[in-house]
Amino acid sequence: MSSLTIEPPLVTPVVSPGEPGLKKPVARRHDLDALRAIAMLLGIVLHVALSFSTIPWLVTDSRTSCFYNVLFSVIHGFRMPLFFMLSGFFTAMLWRKRTLKGLVKQRVKRILLPLVIGCVTIVPAMWAVGYVASRPSPGQSEGSTIYAAVVAGDTNSVQAELQKPGIDVDAADPASGSTPLCTAVFLGQTDIVELLIDANADLNLANRDKASPLHIAAFMGRAQEARMLLAAGADVDVKDGTGQTPQQLLSIDFGTTAFIAGSLGVQLDEQTLMAGRKEIAEQLGAEADVSSDGNQSGGNAALYGLLFQMPVFMHLWFLAFLCWLVVAFLIYAVVANAVKIERLPRWLICSPASLLWVIPLTTLPLSLMQPGIFGPDSSVGLLPIPAVFGYYAIFFFFGAVYWDMNDGQGQLGRWWPISLLVAMFVVFPIGLDLVDGTFGIVPRIEDSSTHHLVSNLLQAAFAWLMIFGCIGLFRRTLSGESKALRYISDSSYWLYLTHLPLVILAQWMVRDLEVPAFLKFSVVLVVISAFLLLTYQYLVRYTAIGRLLNGPRSRSPLAST
Repeated sequence: MSSLTIEPPLVTPVVSPGEPGLKKPVARRHDLDALRAIAMLLGIVLHVALSFSTIPWLVTDSRTSCFYNVLFSVIHGFRMPLFFMLSGFFTAMLWRKRTLKGLVKQRVKRILLPLVIGCVTIVPAMWAVGYVASRPSPGQSEGSTIYAAVVAGDTNSVQAELQKPGIDVDAADPASGSTPLCTAVFLGQTDIVELLIDANADLNLANRDKASPLHIAAFMGRAQEARMLLAAGADVDVKDGTGQTPQQLLSIDFGTTAFIAGSLGVQLDEQTLMAGRKEIAEQLGAEADVSSDGNQSGGNAALYGLLFQMPVFMHLWFLAFLCWLVVAFLIYAVVANAVKIERLPRWLICSPASLLWVIPLTTLPLSLMQPGIFGPDSSVGLLPIPAVFGYYAIFFFFGAVYWDMNDGQGQLGRWWPISLLVAMFVVFPIGLDLVDGTFGIVPRIEDSSTHHLVSNLLQAAFAWLMIFGCIGLFRRTLSGESKALRYISDSSYWLYLTHLPLVILAQWMVRDLEVPAFLKFSVVLVVISAFLLLTYQYLVRYTAIGRLLNGPRSRSPLAST
């Protein structure tokens, strides 16, 4: 795979007349090799953090903290843009070094084959651990009888439990962190919802994910339940853990909704969901157009969901994107040669002035994505969502052009201290506040269009400033060859491909343990990483799997004795 494979030493190939090739030997970019690996490994940190945040995930820990929301947003805001920028850089390098034929052959072996194998091994493992994660964890205490009755849909038992003296109608289940009312709304049990409301259940009491019953009704398209909640006085302006109101959840796409609901054992029909959301929108006084795919006919909506939103690739989506980007690169290569792309003024790419055009350009696809999250949307379907693909393509082809700029002096990242400081301590806090009000330092802009425009500009600025800053930082500190860093770079591909099922399983195992979140977070991160490094060393590095992912590796004489 281009994005993680350590390339062999860069030597000028023999180039036939008229064939594009390197003009002179190119020094190995050890710094970018290391940075590419770190970008992947940060993905493990991000996924481990999710269960300790209030962001919807397969596992929600009993000890959540907004700190992990912030950690997720920081990493998500720049990690994959950086990864795709570096992928474009190394793709252009490989093209100039081996020609297009060599590029395609290498990418088939390093990207397409691992993707196909992953779809029949790692993806099924994801579904299996998703099922396990929906079951009681080893550290779970026994839930209440009323909660069990709600889950079973047993109206008579719920009614009997409510008549018992001292019953706590709002007691959350220790495993799911959900109250009886939230659970009844999620499952669409209208009669039980009515019983709980009549028993004075708290209409606005959120579950562990910080979602109120009305949030859940909007998300699941439960129109009858929403009507009951509104009639009883539920707060329509309450915000969930991601800073969104119930009305804003009406626009979440069917693929995301079906994935989350399915992981919790509830299957949804797209037409029923959209019809319910449309009715809820009318109840809230919102526009009837509640989703981009809600305007489509039933057949078209189903086809759209199947092609773009069904989670086919899971966390391996980036490999599918790289396959599509290599196809697009074949066209770019022809155009680049025709226009002699290397003659572009270097300041357009390598100076801070490049921010004047890359930030507005990146804002365009961001404006087509859903609000409520800092950074780009996910796209795990069979085909990439156009806005998300366009977003990452900007970074990929910037990296491709950057290779031809021959920035041997490191002009692109020379202002790295300023870039990182401005990104982390100015752009990020303001941008995140505009998304979900995390820090409470920036008031919401009254005009929603202006609000979203400023928010998207800041998200784009954060990604680019972090990219430029990281490139400069790694050039300054890690430009020399290091066996340790090369080993990490080699192993990072295997670690990222295989980590997620194990991470979810570990999150489930520690979910209900009464220990601090940071301790659980650290243990999961260290144990999973160490285990996968051991598997890489003894089961992957010198085997057929290692040859597929990184090319052949030979044992040192000392290691083989």
